[in-house]
Amino acid sequence: MRKFISQILFLGAVVLCSCFGEEPLNSECDIETASVHVDSPNDIFHHLYDTLKIVDSSSDKVEFIIRSQSNVSHLPLTLEITSGATAFIKDASGAFVAFKNGSLVDFSDERLQVFRIVSQDKQWNRTYSLMFKHDVPTEGDFTVGFENYALDPTGKFYEWTISDVNAANAFPDGKWKNGNPGFKLSKSSAKPMEYPSVPLANGGPGGTTCVKLETKDTGAFGNMVNMKLASGSMFNGIFDVSNALKDALKATRFGAPFSHKPVKMTVWLKFEPGPVFQDRKGNPMEGIVDEPDVYVVFYRNQDEAGNEVMIDGNDMFTNPHIVALGRLPHNLNEDGSDKLCDTPIHGLTSEWQLVEIPLVYYKEVDQTILANKGYSLAMSFASSWQGGKFMGAIGNKLFIHNVSLYCDKDEY
Repeated sequence: MRKFISQILFLGAVVLCSCFGEEPLNSECDIETASVHVDSPNDIFHHLYDTLKIVDSSSDKVEFIIRSQSNVSHLPLTLEITSGATAFIKDASGAFVAFKNGSLVDFSDERLQVFRIVSQDKQWNRTYSLMFKHDVPTEGDFTVGFENYALDPTGKFYEWTISDVNAANAFPDGKWKNGNPGFKLSKSSAKPMEYPSVPLANGGPGGTTCVKLETKDTGAFGNMVNMKLASGSMFNGIFDVSNALKDALKATRFGAPFSHKPVKMTVWLKFEPGPVFQDRKGNPMEGIVDEPDVYVVFYRNQDEAGNEVMIDGNDMFTNPHIVALGRLPHNLNEDGSDKLCDTPIHGLTSEWQLVEIPLVYYKEVDQTILANKGYSLAMSFASSWQGGKFMGAIGNKLFIHNVSLYCDKDEY
């Protein structure tokens, strides 16, 4: 597995050792990409880029979404794995046998195929599951909460899964994403309830379950890499932990293909501001009150050349492919950029309230493109709206309960 912190902390030792002997065998054992090559990809997939999956370093599950009734009984599969590693596939008897790229694999009937990747030094291995799921039509409206949670496989932080079948469009992997895996890199000593995103079993309206997003100090390592705080977050999309320390904004990618036109999002919220707003260097900024951020974005997920488009922390409000946007009210500059001030207008208090966020459309929606999942939906929540720039008030708390999305009924 990727050992990012070790690579940074012990870089000098690695360089020194390389001067005196051969480089040690690689201990990584990851699938980096999975892809299939077929003559007529549009008969199986919605987009050409759907034939390739970039595998998150923290994930052991790879799912391709295909058109209903597509025949995937004999697909030539290619796995790009870490240097020197070896791939194996589980056969019908349950034994792992060597896998050769380009081999035909049976993914019919949403069959789960299991692969094991063994590191070059033979000391480590990872098991992955690959599946091709049929795109089952769903109604657009859905409500998702935070009742289904459990500790991640390492036992360090919490993860949330989605149970509403109608939310499958927006959560193809069935999970909320957040920055907890990145916080683990910067403050590995933290206990599960000390992470930025945590569950509160009885903390919601009427004693229901909610989630608390809190802006946290990242400790000594965070200070060393100039990432002194971490905003609590929750969103649908991808958090690429392999880039979390190199480019946190780019590592946070929002949204998933969605086949309905959203018109508004509602959510139960309450908010408690932290005492002192600080800049990226940790210096207090007098007279500024931190704010949370909540937004929903609808965007075209393919450019003119057919390449995949996925907004990230750098362009979630400015990407030219954005079709519609809804956001919690904030003070903004004339050019639309965020304005730091002492008079937040988001309207949230320490009491629960149902907040409605309508989408404002800037472009027309093409119904044919919509039916073929040519648009993506992103929903995002953060305890500090400048958290992506590592600015905010430590102690900011945003509480969330039951997120509902409503779509244009004229489509049904």
